[in-house]
Amino acid sequence: MKHIHHIFSGVFLLFILNVSCKEHAVKASAAPFTEDKIPNDTVIATSGIYLVSPDEKEINSLKKSMGEENFYTAADDSNFYISKISSRVKERLVPVKFQNINFKDEQFVFDKKAQKNAWLIIDYNKGNKPQTYSLTDFYSRLDQKNNISEKNNSGIDEYAQNNEFTSFTFDINGDGKEDQIFSSKRNMGDRLVVFLSNRNGYSEQLQSTNFSQDGGNQVSKIMKNGNGFTIETNFPQGTDKYTYFVNYENSHFMVNKVVHEISSWQQKNETVKVCEFNPHLTLQQDSDEVFNTLIEAEKKAKCVTKKAY
Repeated sequence: MKHIHHIFSGVFLLFILNVSCKEHAVKASAAPFTEDKIPNDTVIATSGIYLVSPDEKEINSLKKSMGEENFYTAADDSNFYISKISSRVKERLVPVKFQNINFKDEQFVFDKKAQKNAWLIIDYNKGNKPQTYSLTDFYSRLDQKNNISEKNNSGIDEYAQNNEFTSFTFDINGDGKEDQIFSSKRNMGDRLVVFLSNRNGYSEQLQSTNFSQDGGNQVSKIMKNGNGFTIETNFPQGTDKYTYFVNYENSHFMVNKVVHEISSWQQKNETVKVCEFNPHLTLQQDSDEVFNTLIEAEKKAKCVTKKAY
């Protein structure tokens, strides 16, 4: 059994030594070598999940300090968790063996020698300080996130299966992943629910209004617009259309611009009055507060009269 055990661990060690010889699949480039620069430093400027593992010299050192039996047991355990983590995350684990890793955009340098674990995960989301975890801690975090994700995904199913809602799918926040919006259908309410995609599924980010009003304008269209979306509402007689420009900024859904187009059915749609105003509100506010802000902002609207389209 011990012989087989060592063969299995040896295969794992050959694997981690082999992957270290390959170029990164992400935009992580080695820093230029100078006399005052350690040649195995690297600069990372791309979000990702990075797997830190021992190189050949460190493996030999670990065998001496731990004893071969204990080392191979630790290697087997690490191999188990690496396999489990790889199967649970959408991104590919990126192997790194550099002694110092410079996350220059965050002004943070990872020092491998300062770590007590030989195998580590660095979870880096650009714009945030990289987080370092042992393999077991990171795997536990995935379990926690998965439980939250299942709850949020079940929330999506609740809306997707409700025939009082219409769904819209597109990338809202510019991360390249498709997000989901659920809006009450015309004359069926004014609810708006937004789910953003993440590593483990979707998370609910917003419950607000789609700007429909009882006896008044009703939602007619929701479309992608830059890092955000537009919501159109209209009233069936003549032209009375509002277009709300919603931008996703720093985890907030902001409405900084609204366009109101008005024409009378008595004028046979020859001209249209176009008014633009800037409410500067967040949809995380209470719906009553949202509409009160819109009413006050529209009093300062700038209007022009144009020929009908």
